[in-house]
Amino acid sequence: MRYIVGCDIGTTSVKAVAFSLDGDILSGESGSYPMFHPEPGQAEQDPDTIFSETCQVLERLVNGIGSKPAGIAFSSAMHSLMALDEAGKPASPLMIWADNRSGPLADELRNSEEGRAQYRRTGIPIHAMTPACKLRWILQKKPPGYSGASKYAGIKDYVIFRLTGELVTDFSMAAAMGLLNLETLTWDEQTLLSLEIHAGLLPRVVQPYFSAAIKDGSPVKLLAGVPVIAGGSDGCLANLGSGAAGGDTIALTIGTSGAVRKTLSFRYLDRHMRTFCYPLDHEIFIVGGPTNNGGAVFQWLKDTFFADLSFDDMLEGVERVNPGSDGLLFFPYLLGERAPVWDSEARGVFHGIDIEHTRFHFARAVMEGILMNLLVIGKVLTEESPASVIYANGGFTRSRVFVRMLADIFGMNVALNATSDAGCIGAALIGLRALGEIDDFAGARNFVTVAETISFNPECHQLYRGLFVKFEKLLAAMPLRREL
Repeated sequence: MRYIVGCDIGTTSVKAVAFSLDGDILSGESGSYPMFHPEPGQAEQDPDTIFSETCQVLERLVNGIGSKPAGIAFSSAMHSLMALDEAGKPASPLMIWADNRSGPLADELRNSEEGRAQYRRTGIPIHAMTPACKLRWILQKKPPGYSGASKYAGIKDYVIFRLTGELVTDFSMAAAMGLLNLETLTWDEQTLLSLEIHAGLLPRVVQPYFSAAIKDGSPVKLLAGVPVIAGGSDGCLANLGSGAAGGDTIALTIGTSGAVRKTLSFRYLDRHMRTFCYPLDHEIFIVGGPTNNGGAVFQWLKDTFFADLSFDDMLEGVERVNPGSDGLLFFPYLLGERAPVWDSEARGVFHGIDIEHTRFHFARAVMEGILMNLLVIGKVLTEESPASVIYANGGFTRSRVFVRMLADIFGMNVALNATSDAGCIGAALIGLRALGEIDDFAGARNFVTVAETISFNPECHQLYRGLFVKFEKLLAAMPLRREL
């Protein structure tokens, strides 16, 4: 039996799913690994632990099926950075997207003409999450291990290197570094010049369909000779794997954090630098914005206001509150923010509190605020290319209240996927195209199944449209930092 494996290397876990060439899920395996915070603002991981866990997951999966796959394609969390020595071994821990050490440098660059020009070339907002800003901090501060590296790479680059001996990065992961030129799809020479580094310090940029065979000496001996396909970033491949690859759709994810993304056939840059543009290949571009404040804020709400109730009881109370929370608005920036404000020092605000508001009003306002913040991003994405359907995924989709609220606030129907494995599906589709099993992604609909579609309520949407106008005006007018 021929099958393809899609493997998604996430922030704290790795998952591999085996698919038949017709799109049926045959089996899946997963594993986890820790994140470390040595100091406030720092977020690191051990790259060898991630590699080892990835190998174990693949080994269990393939052993369970009993035969080699036709190929293994990878998806990965973005914005990680590590140093390699001359032998290709880790010289440092892995900095991940949540590491904010470069925050002050990023703020300074973002507000400069150099930063604006860099965005126009690379399509990535200037922020501490990006390896471009991490490198700027490393080269200025020269921390032990990170400075003086022979090479710099992300976690997917390192895993593929360990398996195949090829140090490569695909278009979307290179773009997520903030170092790829959107026009040439090669390393951006002007940005490298400003960092005083050269392209030889970075992986070779390849298409997502690049493949190399697993070498004989790899830890997973039974996979020797199997093609490894470069794949892409988790965000891009989640769009592909959720079905949101058409021009009239957007993908929305709320896990701990969140994102809104749209698939386009052209490069798109926001004049206010609020959105990213990641090339998947020469013809597919994923445009969107990530938010720090998704499920983590919802969990804060539960822990702070409703420790005495279950989630179900809390949501039952939320349903008794009128849409719009009787005038109470919430700006959800408890964790700083990426899109749409790109300010790591932004903080949350409740606006319009009165004596009649109960804790359930606050709960509904928090949920509405999370979604209105995502609508700010979604509005930018649909200016050039309107959408009518949202493909939603992430933990929030387990709440019917949350999903209905999403439909009503956006004024779009919401499609819920039958599986939560969108990243693995997207990786598998890239793998199938790389292996010549499919010519394009239009013919791969068997891989994507919609379990249910939730329609929006036109009356509720009209109410939310008015509230959203107020939300945008207040967002533009209010100071969001602790210090005025």
